[in-house]
Amino acid sequence: MQRSADRSGWRVAEKGFQKGRVEALGAKFFMGNGYLGYRGTLEEFSSAERVACTLSGLYDRRGRAWREPVNAPNGLLTVLESGGRPLNPLACRVVSHEQGLDLRRGLHFRRTVFALPGGNRVEVRAERFASLENPHLLCLRYRFKAQGACRLRLSTGIDAAVWDINGPHLARLALSSSAGLLRALATTNEGGRVALAEALEDGPGGLGVVRRGSGILRQGSLRAEAGREYGFTKFVSVFTSLDGVKDPAAAAAADCARAAGRGWDRALEGHTRLWAGRWAESDVAIEGDAPAQEALRYSIYQLLSIAPSHSDRVSIPARGLSGQVYKGAVFWDTEMFMLPFFLNCLPALARNLVKYRCHGLQGARRKAASLGHRGAFYAWESQEGGEEACTLFNITDVFTNRPMRTYFADKQIHISADVAHGIWRYFQLTGDESLLVEGGAEVIWECARFFLSWAHYKADKGRYEPGPWRGWPWRPRASSSGGSPASTPRCCAGWDLKGTWRPSGTSPGASTCRPRTREAGSSSSSTATTAWRTPA
Repeated sequence: MQRSADRSGWRVAEKGFQKGRVEALGAKFFMGNGYLGYRGTLEEFSSAERVACTLSGLYDRRGRAWREPVNAPNGLLTVLESGGRPLNPLACRVVSHEQGLDLRRGLHFRRTVFALPGGNRVEVRAERFASLENPHLLCLRYRFKAQGACRLRLSTGIDAAVWDINGPHLARLALSSSAGLLRALATTNEGGRVALAEALEDGPGGLGVVRRGSGILRQGSLRAEAGREYGFTKFVSVFTSLDGVKDPAAAAAADCARAAGRGWDRALEGHTRLWAGRWAESDVAIEGDAPAQEALRYSIYQLLSIAPSHSDRVSIPARGLSGQVYKGAVFWDTEMFMLPFFLNCLPALARNLVKYRCHGLQGARRKAASLGHRGAFYAWESQEGGEEACTLFNITDVFTNRPMRTYFADKQIHISADVAHGIWRYFQLTGDESLLVEGGAEVIWECARFFLSWAHYKADKGRYEPGPWRGWPWRPRASSSGGSPASTPRCCAGWDLKGTWRPSGTSPGASTCRPRTREAGSSSSSTATTAWRTPA
């Protein structure tokens, strides 16, 4: 397998097929829109090849396994067969193959030529995208033609045999067809609902609807004429119980039918228009270094594909929406590494990311209280509501197979300062005081209360010192006063304590930026904030 050369810097592709690269390419050629992510797998692949449509914000737990995001049924499954043999690179000889991404348009593409017994060949071409215009929508255009006349069998529809790391998560499943749509309605172990509807346009005639295992498919045979191109377009709409609709199944069906009525061209036009707008605000051109240009644009593409534009109650998980690794949890990396990009290029998306932390304040308060502290201690692995998803024993000893105690959840205290820092940076760069009014100031305040609770006064040394903590990354720094070296968590805590009086007293419109509610013992008086400056 080799990289496909492209001097424009807008196309990332690989030529040739290698079985050992299937899983890696699933992540590399991922596409998404912040609501869902679809791995870069081929249309004929199944759960065995880790096909996944990962949903943002919907989590589920099976038994005692780790809780993780839910993967929806695969509505893009499409398989061609010749002589009872699927045209699949894993089971059929490949003459040529190319797969990649059009970064400018947020479009996944593939072209494969299969060799059939007797010397005939069949070419398959497909393009697909996760719509930016309609975050519930997946669109696929599929084309095929045979070099010589032959009989082919086409199956396309919904495959509910979902790949999970710690599943299955779809505990109950109902498959049906009505009004020209294929439909799937699944209920998770925790009672969440996932609804999917699929519509086919411009497809070959004579396709019937059949049930096959945990899938519902349109299936039929055709006599392919030599050199004639056949194909179809399909539209898949996904809704969940988090979307604020009374009936996710009805919403998915209506949305899918509407998309099919508009057609591929209009859906692609709306999608690419929004991608053009994002690139206009975020692209960086590098002259004279094509590999660097490709790498930079690819990285920006990944950020643009996973940022939630549809809601401020979800954020960017550690592995984006390319699967369930890291439990789909949100880490401090979002504020410290990804937020600066959005702050400087797309502040509306940045606002969603920091507002997510405001919605998670109660979860952070509960975590702090559970450890005997006041204020807000944000999660190392944050899922919905800011709840901590990280366990205290989350690594297994490779020699004894026993769980090992780790300190991510209860000692990585810098996370609260990272969250507060992200909120304050948003305000500094945008001047949007409404975020502080809508909970941002309260978050900064409660994080400072946590750090004050976590510190203790050493009378023999005449100073405040931190409680037990772990820093990531470690960054020793010599103290100018000759004291102990400072490191990232200590610096972050000091910043938050020093900065707390800003939203409570010295920012523009300070009277409107005070915390809206307070726990017992909380105070924003000048006496309290002045007292906080000493440990800071």
